[in-house]
Amino acid sequence: MISEALGTIITLLNNYISPGFSDPPLVLANISKVNDGDEFTQSMQDKLVMSIVNIEEDRVAKSPENFIRENNLVKYKSPPIHLNLTVLFAATHDYDKALPLLEKIIRFFQIKRAFTPANTPELATANEVNDSSIEKIVFEWVNLNLEQVHQLWTTLGGHYMPSVVFKIRMLTMDEHVIQKEAHPVKDIIANYDHI
Repeated sequence: MISEALGTIITLLNNYISPGFSDPPLVLANISKVNDGDEFTQSMQDKLVMSIVNIEEDRVAKSPENFIRENNLVKYKSPPIHLNLTVLFAATHDYDKALPLLEKIIRFFQIKRAFTPANTPELATANEVNDSSIEKIVFEWVNLNLEQVHQLWTTLGGHYMPSVVFKIRMLTMDEHVIQKEAHPVKDIIANYDHI
């Protein structure tokens, strides 16, 4: 589900940044590998790179209920896991080319920050093709102060590149695996004669 959601957003961004180009300007990759000097990193040169820098569970949205009532049965299952992703968009271009590309990323999410299958046909298609159920993706700008930017890039093991950070809310993981079925308790009969 994570790859389907990010793949859809990358396709939309590539179409917005440079429509009709065969070589997409934005790739999903590990930004910490840019300075490794491998052949792998050559594919990230002069690109916008989208990297996941954190995945966290959204505990506020967590449902304590672990059952579903269906017909005359109670079905027990694990509650869904709601995830928030923190993604970094970094430009590996020369500085004069990097800034306009990052500006396009910012403009894209200023125009549209919430994506649903109803307002984004590509997301509906991704749901059908991959048998996933992405209901809504919302991008929120993350403000980082200088210290946080320094910590992030130090953790990534690289030198600072022009970049922006967004939080993606909320992907729900639910495999719908029923662990147990039972009939609901309808009556409680108390027998006080045996006390």
